[in-house]
Amino acid sequence: MKRLYALPLATLLALPLFVAELRTSSQVIVPEGDVVAEDLYSFGGRTIIEGTVEGDLFAFTGELTITGAVEGDVVGMVGGPVRISGTVGGSVRVAAPSFDITGSVGDDLVAAVVEGRLDGSVGRDTLLVAGDAALAGPIGRDVRAQALTLSIDAPVGRDVQARVDRLGLGDAADVGGDVLYKARRDAAVAPGATVRGSLIRRTVLAPVWAKAITRLFAILSLLGFLIAGLGALWLFRGTSVRAVQLAGERPGRAALVGLAVVVVPPLLALPLFVTLVGIPVAVFILLVWLFALFLGPYPAVARLGSMLLRGRTGVAAAFVLGALAWRFAIWLLPLVGALIYVAALLVGSGSFALAAWRGRAAAS
Repeated sequence: MKRLYALPLATLLALPLFVAELRTSSQVIVPEGDVVAEDLYSFGGRTIIEGTVEGDLFAFTGELTITGAVEGDVVGMVGGPVRISGTVGGSVRVAAPSFDITGSVGDDLVAAVVEGRLDGSVGRDTLLVAGDAALAGPIGRDVRAQALTLSIDAPVGRDVQARVDRLGLGDAADVGGDVLYKARRDAAVAPGATVRGSLIRRTVLAPVWAKAITRLFAILSLLGFLIAGLGALWLFRGTSVRAVQLAGERPGRAALVGLAVVVVPPLLALPLFVTLVGIPVAVFILLVWLFALFLGPYPAVARLGSMLLRGRTGVAAAFVLGALAWRFAIWLLPLVGALIYVAALLVGSGSFALAAWRGRAAAS
Protein backbone atom coordinates (compact mmCIF):
# COMPACT_ATOMS: atom_id res chain seq x y z
CA MET A 1 0.00 0.00 0.00
CA LYS A 2 3.02 2.26 -0.49
CA ARG A 3 1.28 4.09 -3.29
CA LEU A 4 -2.28 4.78 -4.31
CA TYR A 5 -3.51 2.35 -6.93
CA ALA A 6 -4.65 5.23 -9.11
CA LEU A 7 -1.32 7.06 -9.19
CA PRO A 8 0.42 5.29 -12.11
CA LEU A 9 -2.62 5.51 -14.40
CA ALA A 10 -3.57 9.04 -13.44
CA THR A 11 0.01 10.20 -13.88
CA LEU A 12 0.00 8.95 -17.46
CA LEU A 13 -3.36 10.58 -18.10
CA ALA A 14 -2.19 13.92 -16.77
CA LEU A 15 1.29 14.07 -18.32
CA PRO A 16 0.16 16.68 -20.89
CA LEU A 17 -1.33 18.80 -18.08
CA PHE A 18 1.81 19.84 -16.20
CA VAL A 19 1.26 23.44 -15.33
CA ALA A 20 3.18 26.04 -17.29
CA GLU A 21 1.17 29.16 -16.49
CA LEU A 22 -1.45 29.41 -13.76
CA ARG A 23 -3.92 32.29 -13.59
CA THR A 24 -6.41 32.71 -10.76
CA SER A 25 -8.85 35.62 -10.83
CA SER A 26 -12.53 36.47 -10.90
CA GLN A 27 -12.03 37.04 -14.63
CA VAL A 28 -9.14 35.50 -16.55
CA ILE A 29 -8.65 37.14 -19.95
CA VAL A 30 -6.14 36.59 -22.74
CA PRO A 31 -6.72 39.78 -24.78
CA GLU A 32 -6.71 39.92 -28.55
CA GLY A 33 -3.13 40.06 -29.81
CA ASP A 34 -1.64 38.45 -26.68
CA VAL A 35 0.07 35.05 -26.95
CA VAL A 36 0.46 32.48 -24.17
CA ALA A 37 3.41 30.45 -25.40
CA GLU A 38 2.70 27.44 -23.16
CA ASP A 39 -0.13 25.62 -21.39
CA LEU A 40 -2.59 27.80 -19.49
CA TYR A 41 -4.39 26.78 -16.30
CA SER A 42 -7.30 29.07 -15.50
CA PHE A 43 -9.24 29.18 -12.21
CA GLY A 44 -11.81 31.98 -12.11
CA GLY A 45 -15.37 33.17 -12.42
CA ARG A 46 -14.98 33.69 -16.18
CA THR A 47 -12.31 32.63 -18.66
CA ILE A 48 -12.13 34.56 -21.93
CA ILE A 49 -9.62 33.71 -24.67
CA GLU A 50 -9.49 36.45 -27.32
CA GLY A 51 -5.82 35.98 -28.15
CA THR A 52 -3.79 32.80 -28.68
CA VAL A 53 -2.84 29.94 -26.36
CA GLU A 54 -0.10 27.91 -28.02
CA GLY A 55 -0.44 24.99 -25.61
CA ASP A 56 -3.40 23.40 -23.82
CA LEU A 57 -6.09 25.28 -21.90
CA PHE A 58 -7.29 23.79 -18.61
CA ALA A 59 -10.21 25.77 -17.15
CA PHE A 60 -12.06 25.37 -13.86
CA THR A 61 -14.38 28.32 -14.27
CA GLY A 62 -17.91 29.65 -14.18
CA GLU A 63 -18.00 30.54 -17.88
CA LEU A 64 -15.71 29.80 -20.82
CA THR A 65 -15.56 31.88 -24.00
CA ILE A 66 -13.06 31.34 -26.81
CA THR A 67 -13.09 33.82 -29.69
CA GLY A 68 -9.37 33.51 -30.37
CA ALA A 69 -7.29 30.38 -30.82
CA VAL A 70 -6.13 27.48 -28.65
CA GLU A 71 -3.58 25.42 -30.52
CA GLY A 72 -3.71 22.47 -28.12
CA ASP A 73 -6.59 20.87 -26.20
CA VAL A 74 -9.32 22.52 -24.14
CA VAL A 75 -10.23 20.71 -20.91
CA GLY A 76 -12.88 22.37 -18.78
CA MET A 77 -15.09 21.95 -15.73
CA VAL A 78 -17.45 24.87 -16.28
CA GLY A 79 -20.35 26.04 -14.14
CA GLY A 80 -21.99 28.04 -16.94
CA PRO A 81 -22.03 28.13 -20.74
CA VAL A 82 -19.14 27.19 -23.01
CA ARG A 83 -18.96 29.34 -26.16
CA ILE A 84 -16.38 28.66 -28.84
CA SER A 85 -16.44 30.85 -31.94
CA GLY A 86 -12.68 30.71 -32.47
CA THR A 87 -10.44 27.76 -33.30
CA VAL A 88 -9.20 24.85 -31.20
CA GLY A 89 -6.39 22.87 -32.82
CA GLY A 90 -6.73 19.83 -30.56
CA SER A 91 -9.71 18.37 -28.71
CA VAL A 92 -12.41 19.94 -26.55
CA ARG A 93 -13.37 18.01 -23.41
CA VAL A 94 -15.84 19.81 -21.16
CA ALA A 95 -18.48 19.26 -18.49
CA ALA A 96 -20.90 22.19 -18.41
CA PRO A 97 -24.59 23.09 -18.46
CA SER A 98 -24.37 24.01 -22.15
CA PHE A 99 -22.08 24.54 -25.10
CA ASP A 100 -22.42 26.53 -28.31
CA ILE A 101 -19.68 25.91 -30.85
CA THR A 102 -19.65 27.98 -34.01
CA GLY A 103 -15.90 27.76 -34.53
CA SER A 104 -13.73 24.78 -35.39
CA VAL A 105 -12.39 21.88 -33.32
CA GLY A 106 -9.43 20.14 -34.95
CA ASP A 107 -9.67 16.79 -33.19
CA ASP A 108 -12.43 15.44 -30.89
CA LEU A 109 -15.39 16.95 -29.06
CA VAL A 110 -16.23 15.25 -25.74
CA ALA A 111 -18.94 16.87 -23.63
CA ALA A 112 -21.29 16.19 -20.73
CA VAL A 113 -23.97 18.89 -20.88
CA VAL A 114 -27.65 19.60 -20.43
CA GLU A 115 -27.88 21.30 -23.79
CA GLY A 116 -25.41 21.54 -26.65
CA ARG A 117 -25.35 22.97 -30.16
CA LEU A 118 -22.67 22.53 -32.80
CA ASP A 119 -22.78 24.87 -35.80
CA GLY A 120 -19.03 24.78 -36.37
CA SER A 121 -16.91 21.78 -37.33
CA VAL A 122 -15.25 18.84 -35.58
CA GLY A 123 -12.28 17.19 -37.28
CA ARG A 124 -12.61 13.74 -35.76
CA ASP A 125 -15.07 12.16 -33.29
CA THR A 126 -17.90 13.57 -31.18
CA LEU A 127 -18.84 11.93 -27.87
CA LEU A 128 -21.80 13.39 -25.98
CA VAL A 129 -23.79 12.81 -22.82
CA ALA A 130 -26.56 15.39 -23.04
CA GLY A 131 -30.15 16.31 -22.47
CA ASP A 132 -30.67 17.95 -25.86
CA ALA A 133 -27.99 17.98 -28.54
CA ALA A 134 -28.14 19.56 -31.99
CA LEU A 135 -25.32 18.77 -34.43
CA ALA A 136 -25.58 21.16 -37.36
CA GLY A 137 -21.90 21.28 -38.30
CA PRO A 138 -19.72 18.74 -40.14
CA ILE A 139 -18.07 15.94 -38.13
CA GLY A 140 -15.08 14.16 -39.63
CA ARG A 141 -15.55 10.68 -38.18
CA ASP A 142 -17.94 9.10 -35.66
CA VAL A 143 -20.71 10.33 -33.40
CA ARG A 144 -21.36 8.57 -30.08
CA ALA A 145 -24.15 9.99 -27.96
CA GLN A 146 -26.51 9.37 -25.09
CA ALA A 147 -29.19 12.02 -25.01
CA LEU A 148 -32.87 12.65 -24.56
CA THR A 149 -33.03 14.29 -27.99
CA LEU A 150 -30.37 14.22 -30.69
CA SER A 151 -30.67 15.97 -34.03
CA ILE A 152 -28.13 15.69 -36.84
CA ASP A 153 -28.33 18.11 -39.74
CA ALA A 154 -24.82 18.01 -41.22
CA PRO A 155 -22.32 15.57 -42.80
CA VAL A 156 -20.87 12.82 -40.55
CA GLY A 157 -17.83 11.03 -41.98
CA ARG A 158 -18.49 7.59 -40.54
CA ASP A 159 -20.95 6.03 -38.09
CA VAL A 160 -23.54 7.31 -35.63
CA GLN A 161 -24.24 5.28 -32.49
CA ALA A 162 -26.74 6.72 -30.04
CA ARG A 163 -29.03 5.90 -27.14
CA VAL A 164 -31.89 8.39 -27.22
CA ASP A 165 -35.54 9.09 -26.68
CA ARG A 166 -35.80 10.94 -29.98
CA LEU A 167 -33.44 10.97 -32.95
CA GLY A 168 -33.83 13.32 -35.89
CA LEU A 169 -31.92 13.41 -39.20
CA GLY A 170 -32.37 16.69 -41.06
CA ASP A 171 -32.23 17.37 -44.79
CA ALA A 172 -28.51 18.25 -44.60
CA ALA A 173 -27.62 15.01 -42.77
CA ASP A 174 -25.20 12.85 -44.78
CA VAL A 175 -23.90 9.90 -42.74
CA GLY A 176 -21.03 8.06 -44.41
CA GLY A 177 -21.56 4.83 -42.47
CA ASP A 178 -24.26 3.26 -40.30
CA VAL A 179 -26.77 4.82 -37.93
CA LEU A 180 -27.28 2.44 -35.00
CA TYR A 181 -29.54 3.74 -32.26
CA LYS A 182 -31.42 2.48 -29.23
CA ALA A 183 -34.79 4.12 -28.74
CA ARG A 184 -38.43 3.40 -28.05
CA ARG A 185 -39.54 5.07 -31.27
CA ASP A 186 -38.31 5.33 -34.85
CA ALA A 187 -36.05 8.18 -35.89
CA ALA A 188 -37.52 11.18 -37.70
CA VAL A 189 -35.72 11.13 -41.05
CA ALA A 190 -36.16 14.09 -43.39
CA PRO A 191 -36.60 13.39 -47.12
CA GLY A 192 -33.22 14.92 -47.97
CA ALA A 193 -31.25 12.96 -45.35
CA THR A 194 -28.72 10.38 -46.55
CA VAL A 195 -27.48 7.29 -44.70
CA ARG A 196 -24.93 5.43 -46.83
CA GLY A 197 -24.86 2.41 -44.54
CA SER A 198 -27.63 0.84 -42.46
CA LEU A 199 -30.26 2.58 -40.38
CA ILE A 200 -31.02 0.23 -37.47
CA ARG A 201 -33.10 0.79 -34.36
CA ARG A 202 -32.76 -1.45 -31.34
CA THR A 203 -35.37 -1.32 -28.61
CA VAL A 204 -34.24 -0.05 -25.25
CA LEU A 205 -35.52 -1.54 -22.01
CA ALA A 206 -34.28 1.03 -19.49
CA PRO A 207 -35.59 4.58 -20.03
CA VAL A 208 -33.02 6.99 -21.38
CA TRP A 209 -34.03 9.58 -18.78
CA ALA A 210 -32.91 7.16 -16.05
CA LYS A 211 -29.48 6.81 -17.65
CA ALA A 212 -29.28 10.59 -18.10
CA ILE A 213 -30.10 11.14 -14.41
CA THR A 214 -27.35 8.67 -13.46
CA ARG A 215 -24.81 10.58 -15.53
CA LEU A 216 -26.03 13.90 -14.12
CA PHE A 217 -25.72 12.56 -10.57
CA ALA A 218 -22.12 11.54 -11.27
CA ILE A 219 -21.29 15.05 -12.50
CA LEU A 220 -23.03 16.72 -9.55
CA SER A 221 -21.29 14.42 -7.07
CA LEU A 222 -17.92 15.46 -8.52
CA LEU A 223 -18.86 19.14 -8.27
CA GLY A 224 -20.04 18.58 -4.69
CA PHE A 225 -16.77 16.83 -3.82
CA LEU A 226 -14.76 19.72 -5.29
CA ILE A 227 -16.76 22.38 -3.44
CA ALA A 228 -16.74 20.48 -0.13
CA GLY A 229 -13.04 19.72 -0.46
CA LEU A 230 -12.11 23.35 -1.16
CA GLY A 231 -14.26 24.37 1.81
CA ALA A 232 -12.49 21.88 4.07
CA LEU A 233 -9.10 23.09 2.84
CA TRP A 234 -10.10 26.64 3.74
CA LEU A 235 -11.57 25.79 7.16
CA PHE A 236 -8.79 23.40 8.26
CA ARG A 237 -5.84 24.70 6.29
CA GLY A 238 -3.09 23.72 8.73
CA THR A 239 -4.45 20.22 9.25
CA SER A 240 -5.10 19.82 5.53
CA VAL A 241 -1.53 20.70 4.55
CA ARG A 242 -0.16 18.20 7.09
CA ALA A 243 -2.64 15.56 5.88
CA VAL A 244 -1.56 15.99 2.25
CA GLN A 245 2.08 15.56 3.29
CA LEU A 246 1.30 12.44 5.33
CA ALA A 247 -0.62 10.91 2.41
CA GLY A 248 2.63 10.87 0.45
CA GLU A 249 5.08 10.13 3.26
CA ARG A 250 3.19 7.42 5.21
CA PRO A 251 0.43 5.99 2.97
CA GLY A 252 0.56 2.55 4.59
CA ARG A 253 0.14 3.82 8.14
CA ALA A 254 -2.51 6.28 6.97
CA ALA A 255 -4.46 3.47 5.31
CA LEU A 256 -4.54 1.45 8.57
CA VAL A 257 -5.80 4.46 10.50
CA GLY A 258 -8.30 5.14 7.70
CA LEU A 259 -9.61 1.60 8.04
CA ALA A 260 -10.35 2.31 11.70
CA VAL A 261 -12.04 5.60 10.75
CA VAL A 262 -14.31 3.73 8.33
CA VAL A 263 -15.13 0.73 10.55
CA VAL A 264 -15.23 2.00 14.15
CA PRO A 265 -17.91 4.78 14.08
CA PRO A 266 -20.84 2.54 13.00
CA LEU A 267 -19.77 -0.06 15.56
CA LEU A 268 -19.90 2.62 18.24
CA ALA A 269 -23.20 4.04 17.03
CA LEU A 270 -25.23 0.82 16.82
CA PRO A 271 -25.36 0.08 20.59
CA LEU A 272 -26.46 3.66 21.26
CA PHE A 273 -29.72 3.09 19.38
CA VAL A 274 -30.88 0.84 22.24
CA THR A 275 -31.58 3.79 24.56
CA LEU A 276 -33.57 6.95 23.89
CA VAL A 277 -30.78 9.09 25.30
CA GLY A 278 -28.22 7.50 22.99
CA ILE A 279 -30.21 7.88 19.75
CA PRO A 280 -29.30 11.56 19.10
CA VAL A 281 -25.64 10.78 19.78
CA ALA A 282 -25.76 7.77 17.42
CA VAL A 283 -27.40 9.85 14.67
CA PHE A 284 -24.74 12.55 15.09
CA ILE A 285 -21.93 9.98 14.88
CA LEU A 286 -23.39 8.44 11.72
CA LEU A 287 -23.89 11.84 10.07
CA VAL A 288 -20.27 12.79 10.75
CA TRP A 289 -19.19 9.33 9.52
CA LEU A 290 -21.14 9.69 6.26
CA PHE A 291 -19.63 13.13 5.68
CA ALA A 292 -16.18 11.65 6.34
CA LEU A 293 -16.82 8.89 3.79
CA PHE A 294 -17.74 11.49 1.17
CA LEU A 295 -14.89 13.89 1.88
CA GLY A 296 -12.30 11.43 3.23
CA PRO A 297 -10.36 10.96 -0.04
CA TYR A 298 -9.44 14.64 -0.40
CA PRO A 299 -5.93 14.56 1.26
CA ALA A 300 -4.91 11.62 -0.95
CA VAL A 301 -6.46 13.26 -4.00
CA ALA A 302 -4.66 16.54 -3.26
CA ARG A 303 -1.40 14.62 -2.88
CA LEU A 304 -1.99 13.04 -6.28
CA GLY A 305 -2.53 16.47 -7.82
CA SER A 306 0.61 17.82 -6.13
CA MET A 307 2.63 14.96 -7.63
CA LEU A 308 1.21 15.63 -11.09
CA LEU A 309 1.99 19.33 -10.78
CA ARG A 310 5.43 18.59 -9.26
CA GLY A 311 4.62 20.76 -6.26
CA ARG A 312 4.48 23.96 -8.31
CA THR A 313 1.14 25.19 -6.96
CA GLY A 314 -0.78 25.37 -3.71
CA VAL A 315 -2.94 22.68 -2.16
CA ALA A 316 -6.20 24.02 -3.68
CA ALA A 317 -5.04 23.77 -7.31
CA ALA A 318 -3.45 20.38 -6.63
CA PHE A 319 -6.71 19.15 -5.10
CA VAL A 320 -8.77 20.19 -8.15
CA LEU A 321 -6.43 18.51 -10.65
CA GLY A 322 -6.07 15.41 -8.46
CA ALA A 323 -9.86 15.08 -8.09
CA LEU A 324 -10.38 15.23 -11.86
CA ALA A 325 -7.63 12.66 -12.53
CA TRP A 326 -8.94 10.39 -9.73
CA ARG A 327 -12.55 10.43 -10.93
CA PHE A 328 -11.43 9.95 -14.55
CA ALA A 329 -9.41 6.89 -13.51
CA ILE A 330 -12.49 5.45 -11.76
CA TRP A 331 -14.62 6.09 -14.85
CA LEU A 332 -12.01 4.71 -17.25
CA LEU A 333 -11.48 1.45 -15.34
CA PRO A 334 -14.85 0.52 -13.82
CA LEU A 335 -13.71 -3.00 -12.88
CA VAL A 336 -11.09 -1.63 -10.48
CA GLY A 337 -12.88 1.66 -9.80
CA ALA A 338 -13.96 0.47 -6.35
CA LEU A 339 -10.34 -0.31 -5.41
CA ILE A 340 -9.22 3.11 -6.64
CA TYR A 341 -11.93 4.78 -4.57
CA VAL A 342 -11.27 2.72 -1.42
CA ALA A 343 -7.51 3.32 -1.67
CA ALA A 344 -8.03 7.08 -1.75
CA LEU A 345 -10.65 6.89 1.02
CA LEU A 346 -8.47 4.91 3.43
CA VAL A 347 -5.27 6.85 2.80
CA GLY A 348 -7.05 10.22 2.77
CA SER A 349 -9.20 9.77 5.88
CA GLY A 350 -6.31 8.19 7.77
CA SER A 351 -3.96 11.03 6.80
CA PHE A 352 -6.44 13.62 8.02
CA ALA A 353 -6.98 11.79 11.32
CA LEU A 354 -3.20 11.53 11.89
CA ALA A 355 -2.70 15.18 10.99
CA ALA A 356 -5.48 16.29 13.35
CA TRP A 357 -4.02 14.20 16.17
CA ARG A 358 -0.52 15.59 15.64
CA GLY A 359 -1.90 19.12 15.54
CA ARG A 360 -3.74 18.54 18.81
CA ALA A 361 -0.61 17.03 20.42
CA ALA A 362 1.50 19.98 19.31
CA ALA A 363 -1.02 22.47 20.68
CA SER A 364 -1.25 20.77 24.11
